[in-house]
Amino acid sequence: MSGTLTVRKVNGSTNFQHVKLNVAPIKQYILVSGLFYPDDHNNYKLSGSFDKYVQDYIKKIIQSEKGHDFIIYDVNILNGTISKTEYSTNSTPKKSVTTFDKVINSDYALINGGYRLNSSKKIISKTDIYKVIEEIGSDEPNTLSEVHIFSHAYWNGPILVNTDNGTGDCDMRKSDITSGTIDSTNFKNAFTNIGFIKIWGCSFPVATNALFSKFRNNRQYSATRVIADSIIFSFASNTFFYHPQGSTPVDLTPQINNVLGTTHSVTDAIKLTFLEIKKILIFNYLSVYAGVIAKDIGIKVVSALPATYANIDPSFHIAPSTMANVIFYKKHLDIVIENGNYGVYDEATVKRLETIYNS
Repeated sequence: MSGTLTVRKVNGSTNFQHVKLNVAPIKQYILVSGLFYPDDHNNYKLSGSFDKYVQDYIKKIIQSEKGHDFIIYDVNILNGTISKTEYSTNSTPKKSVTTFDKVINSDYALINGGYRLNSSKKIISKTDIYKVIEEIGSDEPNTLSEVHIFSHAYWNGPILVNTDNGTGDCDMRKSDITSGTIDSTNFKNAFTNIGFIKIWGCSFPVATNALFSKFRNNRQYSATRVIADSIIFSFASNTFFYHPQGSTPVDLTPQINNVLGTTHSVTDAIKLTFLEIKKILIFNYLSVYAGVIAKDIGIKVVSALPATYANIDPSFHIAPSTMANVIFYKKHLDIVIENGNYGVYDEATVKRLETIYNS
């Protein structure tokens, strides 16, 4: 319950009539631990989850909320449990658990050259997580303070278990926002006016990082001084070939042409204004999962900026090797950077960047 209560009487006495009490809403938190799904980092074996990060963060919440009533949802996909714990200053914590199927290594199969979850089991999916948020929005609006998703994140959405797109897809994707998978009204209504989602992990398309590196390595670029929009960046022919180790060269010009509507060839000598370069960075910002939530639902998201990589270490911060891209966004597009060097995606920033992009 939250809002204003008017006291009529206390123990039969009416001396307290019309005294008004403001009842603060109980804050709610949702924490999700994705999986260390089979890949080349773990010998293609399921090797646990990000639950340690969830448990560490729960301790921080409990410490910061001392003296208050609050609720924490712990979404453990590996073990198949969504635990709701209600903390009260007047009683011991009250815990209720909704159970799903556990995820085990044999649930994965080699599909189209990669290991994907291939099971009909009822495991925790993105829709179950969205449902928790939407039910808060419907039944207890404006009480959700924070949602934290610890996972192998991805520009298209956090990879919770590693499924293929389509029927049975359990991973979060930006198409969830535009396809109706998310009930945007109740989703938004769940959050307090300063509530947010934090997506811990990477947003690292390798080719996008290669493109940004080409821009940053141009002699006109500076990480410290202001660059006028009209400044011309000149690139010699073949500059926009990216040479991955052990693979054939990748042509990066489609990433330019698709944004600017140009027809550059990789063998051309190419000239771009700094405004055009900024538009390419803006397009990438607006196109990731976090950007689509901020734009289409209006919720603040804290997430890795495009072409940045997170270190899976105790602090789960953005890797120094991709900090140059963080600085690019901060210095030249005024993106707010929060703890761990994650970027802020919010309505005000989206609108401001859209104005630049459409100029």
